[in-house]
Amino acid sequence: MTDEEKKYFDIIMNSLSPEHREREEADPLHVLIIVRGFQKENPRDQETIKAMKRIMDWRDKVGFYNFFDQHLPMEKEFYEWWPERIYGTDKYGHFLQVIRASEILADKFDDVDPDQIEKLQGQKMKTYGEYKRKISKEKGQTRYKHSLVIDMTGVSLNLARQKKRDLLKRIFDVGTHYYPETMWKIYLVNSPFLFRGIWAIVKPWLHPITVAKVNVLGSYKSSMDHMMKDGITPDQLPDWIGGSHKGQTTVSLLHEYIEQAKQSS
Repeated sequence: MTDEEKKYFDIIMNSLSPEHREREEADPLHVLIIVRGFQKENPRDQETIKAMKRIMDWRDKVGFYNFFDQHLPMEKEFYEWWPERIYGTDKYGHFLQVIRASEILADKFDDVDPDQIEKLQGQKMKTYGEYKRKISKEKGQTRYKHSLVIDMTGVSLNLARQKKRDLLKRIFDVGTHYYPETMWKIYLVNSPFLFRGIWAIVKPWLHPITVAKVNVLGSYKSSMDHMMKDGITPDQLPDWIGGSHKGQTTVSLLHEYIEQAKQSS
């Protein structure tokens, strides 16, 4: 932490309620991430405090601190309709979160309470955060960012319809607003021509810094070549793209953390 970061770190901590301050003192990395994520905002102190308050209020609303205490309602359906997997890491230790568009059953979410979707997505993001802590401990170097790979094969303009747009926005907003500064790079693999229309819809929801991390790529082979240049070796890449990593489902990792919480309570 630099002297300048320490200055804003202290400003944030002093702005918190006693209860929130106690929680954040036990997890100072979270505050530092916020400090770094809003370093280009102006006025920096006011915008950073505002963001921290928004995050703290959201955490209280969704039960963030109890996310690993139990399985949330609709968990089974959520991960069946929006499955994700975790693969290897790049040379810096950023793991790969992978989504395959052809596996997303967006229509299934039409009648699901949007607030419940938000809670489930928030729990998922916390799962990724814990996984990054595990990697950091193993490598002896702090890593709080990861990369996202989206296989665009089978993507449809159906996602541009209003209900689907609302679903996508709800899910993306959780990361943008409540888990800032978590993305290292984003790889959109096997992107069809029609994706330009969908990208025009999604792009405004993302922070400009996040948009700058997006790599719109072509075929599996060219995508793999690109990612290898970014320091991701074949043994860390998904088997379906040409690598050899089998991956782990995100929901199975979540279950591990819930079980660990039960055993430690």
